Amino acid sequence: MNTKDLEYFIRLTEIKSFSKVAKDFSVSQPAITFALKRLENELNAKLIIRFRAQKELIVTDSGKQLLEHARRILLNYDLVKKEIDSNRLQQLALGLPPIIENNYFPLIAKNLKNHGLLDKIRTWEYGSKTTLAALKNGEIDLALLGSIDPLSDEGIHTEEFDRQPFAIFVSRQHPLAKVKQVYFSELKNEDFVLFKDGFIHNQAFNLLVTRNHLRPRVVFRSNGTHSLMNLIAQGVGIGFLTSVISPLRDDIIKIKLLDQDLPHFVTSIAYRRSHIFTPLQQEILTEIRKSLN
Repeated sequence: MNTKDLEYFIRLTEIKSFSKVAKDFSVSQPAITFALKRLENELNAKLIIRFRAQKELIVTDSGKQLLEHARRILLNYDLVKKEIDSNRLQQLALGLPPIIENNYFPLIAKNLKNHGLLDKIRTWEYGSKTTLAALKNGEIDLALLGSIDPLSDEGIHTEEFDRQPFAIFVSRQHPLAKVKQVYFSELKNEDFVLFKDGFIHNQAFNLLVTRNHLRPRVVFRSNGTHSLMNLIAQGVGIGFLTSVISPLRDDIIKIKLLDQDLPHFVTSIAYRRSHIFTPLQQEILTEIRKSLN
């Protein structure tokens, strides 16, 4: 089966026009017709019915069935190409969300350097949700991910190595700095500074917001922990972060949350079950495991 034929077919079901599909792919209209005919001959089924008079295309039940699988076939084919390219590069693409990079990676880096492996990794530094998507589509080979529950994905193998509760971070000048613990519901009138989309913190925050029926005021969002800490220190807003983070400064206080069933920041090693590690990549993975254990 020709993958290009599948690309033509998928696009044809979307825009229902042979001429427009041909234009999109910069080929002749007969090329699209022949591609459809090849698929129909291979599968011994009519996939699309064309009503020339009404200028209408109908996707048959067989066509709908093929469409369901065609997207997955192309996704897997693209993943295969990335896997093979990654192996050829003889390095490992590692996903490192910023908080995990700041709090867990220094020890990993030291260990990898001692074994002459640090220059064999290429890092991808985005939030955990974005990193998980990159892992699934083959842009990276391995990731250290954060989640609020153990990851459950049949295509991803995970190994949990730590879990920490979330906490509230406030300026030393904030009234809450005088208390050591607080319920999330008591924060209903506070201004928050949070991470942008793609960070697992937002999922945990939204869970607590829903549980407590709050409408929080989020005054600013950032991609960086350091940026959020500066905003918190200046009293722009309070922060909601995993307690694994230590402010390491006198102008910020970390406050424990008292809520029952508080979501935790679960950190895991993750990689695709389909990924075949090269000897070099396997050596890097082994040293990462040793560092985290």
